[in-house]
Amino acid sequence: MGLKKHIDIKLLKYLALFYTIVVLLVQLKKSYWKVIGTTSYGPLSWGKLFNYGVLIDWVVVILFMTFISILTKLMFEKWGAKGWKKIIWVHVFFSFFIGYFIFFMTAVISLLIGETSFSEASRYLSFDYFVSVIEVNFLVYFAMIGVINVYYYIKKVRNIEIQKAQVETHLATAKLNMLKAQLHPHFIFNTLNSISALIEIDKEKAQNLIADFGDLFRDILDYKDENLIPLHRELALLDKYIEIISIRFSDHLLVEKDINSDVQDVLVPHMLLQPIFENAIKHGYGYNNTELKVKLKIYKNTDYLFIEIKNNGEPLTDSFKALLHKGTGLKNTQDRLNTLYGNEVEFFVENNKSDNTVVTFMRIPLNL
Repeated sequence: MGLKKHIDIKLLKYLALFYTIVVLLVQLKKSYWKVIGTTSYGPLSWGKLFNYGVLIDWVVVILFMTFISILTKLMFEKWGAKGWKKIIWVHVFFSFFIGYFIFFMTAVISLLIGETSFSEASRYLSFDYFVSVIEVNFLVYFAMIGVINVYYYIKKVRNIEIQKAQVETHLATAKLNMLKAQLHPHFIFNTLNSISALIEIDKEKAQNLIADFGDLFRDILDYKDENLIPLHRELALLDKYIEIISIRFSDHLLVEKDINSDVQDVLVPHMLLQPIFENAIKHGYGYNNTELKVKLKIYKNTDYLFIEIKNNGEPLTDSFKALLHKGTGLKNTQDRLNTLYGNEVEFFVENNKSDNTVVTFMRIPLNL
């Protein structure tokens, strides 16, 4: 069982394929020599020539290289990259030893199956025969060692890439959790400020606001472990937020929605819309704009979901980059979108001179 775990079936298939090509080339060479009668292969029958040159040779070498592949893996595990000199010397030794091993096993197997006589088999054990093919055995051996090392190198690189992807996934998840942890207190703080301001004006409305806030926050916590939720759930959370914020601003806030019916099940980041609405309301109201209209438009094409939030409030005096440094909501939203979608996302806030509105625009891919 301990040795079995070191046997890599896929690697053995590659070695078998490589050596199959080698023995077929050798067989073609021997067949050519036999046909033209220029070597001692002439007296051998075609069946014996095949057994010697292909079948027995192939089986013996694959058995030997199975042992070498296991040995190579064990040497790497024990000595690592620092033991490369030892590993090379071991392979040099076995590169010469492989010749005797192949010749010996070929002779033994041929005798056992009755394919040849002792005198014919002993020819393969002679030193002269060993010397005649020593360079071929050396090159074939190290070619197969090359296959083994390339295989393990590619396998190692793939494992590193998988581990890297897993680490990046864990880091992204941790970052998203951190951003959500920042977002919830930010939302709570702003809502409590609204409640505090309302208490002095209308205590009954303040009490209703507290109850609505409790319901909303309970729903938020229900999705706290989910980075992506269906859009219809996100819109339901937004509706509850609008109900809360509308109590504070009474009839001075009008919200319109234009949402395509085919986007309801599209996955979007949890708590994506609320901070954008909050930013629109916060910056929209001013001395010259006490009546605020906010319009939400959501649609999609084949690849992307588009979200536009327009308000007719105060125009921006800062660039989008400056706005990101001023508030938690926008910066948090941008970081979450970049973490989830990378370069595929588009997000900005700017003045729209064509209709004198401030527009927040998001384009996110439909599939991660």
